[in-house]
Amino acid sequence: CVNSKSTNKRQQRQYQQLTMGLNEEETLTTTLIDPESLDNPNPTYQKGELQESKCRDAWAAILFYAQLIAVCCVCGVLGVPAVRRNVGDVVVVEGRTDYTGLIYVTLIAAASSFALSTISLTLMTTCPKFLIQLSLLFSLLLSLLITATSFYYQQYIAGAFGILFFLLSCCYACCVWRRIAFAAANLNTGLTAVKRNGGVFVTSVWITVVSFGYLVVWMVAMVGVYDATAAAAAGGGNVEGNNVQPSWGYLFLLLLSLFWTQQVFQNTIHVIVAGVVSTWWFAPDEASSCCSVAIKDSFIRATTSSFGSICFGSLLVAIIQTLRSMVESARHDSSNDGCAAFVLCLVDCLLQCLQGILEYFNKFAYIYVGMYGYSYLEAGKNVMTLFHAKGWDIIIADDLVSNTLSLFALIGGGLVGCVGLATNAAFPSWLTGFEGAASGIAFGFSFLIGLVISSIMLSVVDSSVNTVLVSFAEAPEEFQQNHPKLSGEMRDAWRLVYPAECGF
Repeated sequence: CVNSKSTNKRQQRQYQQLTMGLNEEETLTTTLIDPESLDNPNPTYQKGELQESKCRDAWAAILFYAQLIAVCCVCGVLGVPAVRRNVGDVVVVEGRTDYTGLIYVTLIAAASSFALSTISLTLMTTCPKFLIQLSLLFSLLLSLLITATSFYYQQYIAGAFGILFFLLSCCYACCVWRRIAFAAANLNTGLTAVKRNGGVFVTSVWITVVSFGYLVVWMVAMVGVYDATAAAAAGGGNVEGNNVQPSWGYLFLLLLSLFWTQQVFQNTIHVIVAGVVSTWWFAPDEASSCCSVAIKDSFIRATTSSFGSICFGSLLVAIIQTLRSMVESARHDSSNDGCAAFVLCLVDCLLQCLQGILEYFNKFAYIYVGMYGYSYLEAGKNVMTLFHAKGWDIIIADDLVSNTLSLFALIGGGLVGCVGLATNAAFPSWLTGFEGAASGIAFGFSFLIGLVISSIMLSVVDSSVNTVLVSFAEAPEEFQQNHPKLSGEMRDAWRLVYPAECGF
């Protein structure tokens, strides 16, 4: 009996040990990482889907239209009468300046800028890799030239900074040189997409023209506010010379309106391009002509159902831009002591960092807005989840294409400025009313026009390249099926530069 009891106890202990072992094995199994899950660190990510057509972030759109109406009302009630009063005070002399010649120079500069931009796009399509290499070498030569000029004029401190900048540029060029093939493949695909839908450039130019029109309205409204402030100060006997400025509240609202509206116009172009390129990616038959259906649909979606999302993200950036502008204005106030100037410098640095983060977030969030019609926050969350799931956090930080396009915009502006000088030399009678400043006026106006138009054209390309990056992360199979040649070029370049991250 004793033996049977001890046997039963021994069997019970063995059963408990076996059960504990099984439980520990199950616990260990559940805590181990499945090697296959390493290929997809975020298995909860789902591919984007086209959203139903309805207004998203409508409150932001309503608020935007409200401030737009308010600025127009201020322009009409205060600005226009103030401008008329100021113009009426001007004495018109018989030899007044004739601006007809300046209009001719402006038209020639605009036509030249469009022609040069078209040539630039063609060259980029033909040899994108060479042009990216050339842009890197050009920046090195420019920094070296600035250094040599500084030492020639005995500006040794500027020359020392020039040497430091040249060395840093050399290090940057050495680090990114191997990534040129990757950037060139992305640039070639983005250029192909927008060239197949050339009407997107025309749409972008018209949106920019509208933004210039708003800028004129805003400037007249600003004149009205300043005039009303001066009149109120004069009535109260608080005028000190000509140093009359609106209150900080009025100034904040005016600057916020300016920055917000300009951001909305800029991001609307970005969203339209993203919609067109994504349509070309998934359904090339609908996006393969100058006036394709994709351009019309993307424009309508960006200005209606997705307009609130555009206004939402633009408002966040505009608030920071307004605060930075006011902080910089306060920094230039001579009454500030050293401690206040140091604090303002820190605040400005912090705001600049926040602005960079928001602009980086918006760049990719608006691509998802244009592709699928998500709301602003949902689009940003989904696209960042996509990059994190793919392990492409480093890849999306590549800025070779953006730097190359910015350099080409500056070169385009300089060449158009030279066209302005040549026009002034060929037709000197056009700018006779500007006396000795005719050459400077011709170059300055032509350079500004060339820079603006080149920036618009090349910003379309930049948006297209970013959309290609997002689309390639999400739908490489569709790209291979619809554009096999371009897909093969991109796959080869990505395997060469990012063999571990690309995933194929």
